[in-house]
Amino acid sequence: MPISMTKKQEIIQQLLASKTKAYQAEVKLLLKQKPNEAAEVKNHGKELSRRIDNLISETMSDWVGNADKLISDVKLINKKVQRSINDINNNVNVAGNVVKLVGFIDDVVEIVDGIT
Repeated sequence: MPISMTKKQEIIQQLLASKTKAYQAEVKLLLKQKPNEAAEVKNHGKELSRRIDNLISETMSDWVGNADKLISDVKLINKKVQRSINDINNNVNVAGNVVKLVGFIDDVVEIVDGIT
């Protein structure tokens, strides 16, 4: 089903929140002196950013899908990302949370890929 312009804006807003969280995670890892982990998150965040930029350039094209489900799915992923960032900040299973973060970022990339 085609997605309205209003819903496109909501989707982009949630995707940009995901992108911001990826940057936040990268900074947290750098502050924790985990440069390798930060670089991994950065690389996946860059891919997400590239995909979002491409999607934004396609704003006037038809997007297909269930907008409410897309928004809900990205919001849920953003909550999971925030939990992982909080755990990293609290030194809770940093390596495991980096793996989770990368997976969450990749999940958002898949969502973006499915829109156009």
